[in-house]
Amino acid sequence: MCSRLSLLVALLLGPASAVALPPVEVLALFKDRAVVRAAGSEHMLREGETSPDGVTLLEADARGARVRYRGEVYDLDLSRQVAGRFTAAERQRVSISPDSLGQYRVRGAINGTFVNFLVDTGASVVALSQRHAGSLGIDLARAERGVVQTAQGTVGSAFVTLDEVVVGGITAYNVQAAVIEGNYPVEILLGMSFLRKVGMEEQNGVLTLVQKH
Repeated sequence: MCSRLSLLVALLLGPASAVALPPVEVLALFKDRAVVRAAGSEHMLREGETSPDGVTLLEADARGARVRYRGEVYDLDLSRQVAGRFTAAERQRVSISPDSLGQYRVRGAINGTFVNFLVDTGASVVALSQRHAGSLGIDLARAERGVVQTAQGTVGSAFVTLDEVVVGGITAYNVQAAVIEGNYPVEILLGMSFLRKVGMEEQNGVLTLVQKH
């Protein structure tokens, strides 16, 4: 009778090795910051900050993050879903695999706010639209005005200096950028004003950015 009861309990509970995945994912790791996903939303958090979904970042560095969510504390490393395309081999190197279109896209941050970048070596500076600038809180009141040539022709732009641009564990400071009138570009272009500050290597189709200093 006892053995039958034990078997029934084992069947009801399932394999002991089946462990539920944490309800929080880490999508990108930085020193003192991390991009976390919970309840379908993604947020860039600094240590001590809490997202609208209730995730509090307790600690973070290039190796992992500790978060509190719904009363539980989790020690997390980079999500395996992200690691397949975005690999921070160490703090100073970020390897990016091309997408199905052969383009290099990577998560990062501008002035502490999470963004998605499209790597573009043909862009002389980091380029973003007025919509992007508004969401990032970039003040254009004192920006130098000019024009840039785009696929849509010559358009007005405002030239600004970004305090900090982060990709993986690589940080560049005082990065020049162009805020282009209208909704172009659709994605923020990671141009040469950032890429010149890092080393670039390409091997077997994988682009690797390397911190110079």
